[in-house]
Amino acid sequence: MTDMLSARLFAPLALTAITALGLLLWILRNGDLCPGQRRRISDGLLSVWAVFGLALMLSVEAAVPSLMLWLGGSTLASGLGATLYQARLAGKRSLPLSWHMLALVLALCYGLGLLLREGPAALLMAGAGGCVFTHLIMVRAKHRLQAFNLLLPLVGIAFAVGWMVLLLVQTLWLQYESEVVFDTAHLIRPFVQMCAAVLLGAVIWLLPLLRKEQTRPPVIAVAALLILGALTVGQSIIGQLSINIG
Repeated sequence: MTDMLSARLFAPLALTAITALGLLLWILRNGDLCPGQRRRISDGLLSVWAVFGLALMLSVEAAVPSLMLWLGGSTLASGLGATLYQARLAGKRSLPLSWHMLALVLALCYGLGLLLREGPAALLMAGAGGCVFTHLIMVRAKHRLQAFNLLLPLVGIAFAVGWMVLLLVQTLWLQYESEVVFDTAHLIRPFVQMCAAVLLGAVIWLLPLLRKEQTRPPVIAVAALLILGALTVGQSIIGQLSINIG
């Protein structure tokens, strides 16, 4: 049971961390940030590596290939090393982005491996989880790039809805193409749970915008948990489909 949970959870967590890393580095490079904001967002990369490290530990339980483990370990060591070194800098100073480029390249290679393992659905997982996690880190960093308070929720929710639609189409297609007729009634409950989690997460995520209030970290944290929970449930549905077809 633990192995199954690890297999369902590690891919969404890893893809979330990798996407958040790419988005945050892009924002640090192109955003109009004061030194204080830049330092706070850079410090938020520690949360990215904490999530990636958790995903890496789960991947051990999920019995992923050793090459992926070595690549993930190298990525974590490179990124965590740069982030911890930055913590030693005084005041509002932050490291140049070049210090994070090696970790970004290794992370993208790891993400490509997950894409080959999980299929095109990995792109939708990465977009949904990465956007909400990036937004959480930026809100905790007290950013002033107000456009991202609208852009990240809209894009993230679009990816999450796309994930649901893709999963439904894949279920119907596999049932149509498979020579073996199998009962999908037992998939209705997890599918409803997944849709409910995405819908509730989307409402909570957009609530500050709808009420024209300041976005606060606890609100985004709840939305992130719901979105990631929905991705994990979706992974379990895909696993059950694979077992039935096999």
